[in-house]
Parts: sequence; structure tokens; C-alpha cells
Amino acid sequence: MKSVSQTDGPPSPQSASAAVGRLVGLPSLSTVWTVTRSAQGETAAPDAASRQRDVTYDSLEIQDHPRHPGVAAFAALWDAKRQGACLPAREDFPVEDLQPWFGHVLIMDVASGATDFRYRMIGTEITAFRDRDYTGKWISECSFGESRESMIATFRNPVVQRRPVFRSGWVQWPVDGTWRSFDSVHCPLATDGRTADMTIGVLYFDAFPPPGTDE
Repeated sequence: MKSVSQTDGPPSPQSASAAVGRLVGLPSLSTVWTVTRSAQGETAAPDAASRQRDVTYDSLEIQDHPRHPGVAAFAALWDAKRQGACLPAREDFPVEDLQPWFGHVLIMDVASGATDFRYRMIGTEITAFRDRDYTGKWISECSFGESRESMIATFRNPVVQRRPVFRSGWVQWPVDGTWRSFDSVHCPLATDGRTADMTIGVLYFDAFPPPGTDE
């Protein structure tokens, strides 16, 4: 099997003026974030204020439509629970309704202003793949390093947009560093039907082979 390699970094700017671009490379939870390229070719991650405004700055991974049937089915379930413009609540998803997705469900608590998110429930398949369990921890407390802001943006998107957000990409498996696929949907929940105080979704790993590999 051939290994997956990243492409070169951001290209040199084509003009003397500053430009905004995406980091070029294999889309993954750990490598994608918006960067600003200066006229001198220097790059810098956006400041906190810019990230707060740009809720889709990790959009290299955001998809218009799901490619995984389990993800598509869960989004349909969320849509069926919605009452017009009102968002569904956590209580609208009893255990029996979640049974087809056991092991893949991810529920997050939303901090004020959607500035942070706490792992309320993590499916066993997710924790097994990540080789760790963050249940009860805020993202800001976890050891995500430079990918922390990308993780926060993952869950902020559905809160701000008030709809399911689909993501597909590639992530490095902590066990051996190999690239694995992921497919997910994250949907907003609101106890009062208006202000999102949780997100719920499903996350699948290894459903598709990484690009540039031979079976």
C-alpha cells in the first residue's frame, strides 16, 4: 500500500497585496485552517476575533451532501424531529431512536457564545478509534494543539447556521499515524427550540480508502 503524503504549503502570493487562502494539503482534523498570506509570502493563522466571525474557516472539509449512508440517515432523523423553525431538543432523541447509530453518536454541550464545547456523550467506536475518552471535558481542556480552533469550529458551524453540517476528510490515526477517512454530521439542539445549547451527530471512521493508495 502506498503512503499518503501532503502537498506543498501555501503557494507564493500572486500580487503585492495581502491575500486570504486555504492551507493546501490533505484535508484532516489536524491540518486544515484558514491562513493569511502576506505580500512577503509569510503565513499566519487567523486571530481569535477572525475565527469567531468566520464560522466556516475549516470549510475545506464541509460537504454539501453526505457521502455515508449512516450520516445521511441521522440527518434525516434530526430533520424529522424539527418543528418548523424550532430546533429539536435532546429529549427528542430517546435511546431507542439512537440505536441504529450506537457507537458513533457524539453529543456536545455548548458554552455561552459557542466559544467552547464539552463532550457530553461519545460513542464507543469513536473513543476506540481515537484511543482516548474525552467525556466530560471541554475542547479547550483537551490536548488538540494547533487543531483546537478547527475542532471548535466543527461544532460552532451547526450552532450558528442552525442546521446539520456535513464533514468528510482525512485524519491521522493516533495508533500508527496512518491516514484514515472520517464522515460526520453535527446538528444543533435547543431546549427552548431557539438557542442551541447542544449539538448531536454521528461520526464514522475508515468508511472510504484514503486518496493515493492502492488496495
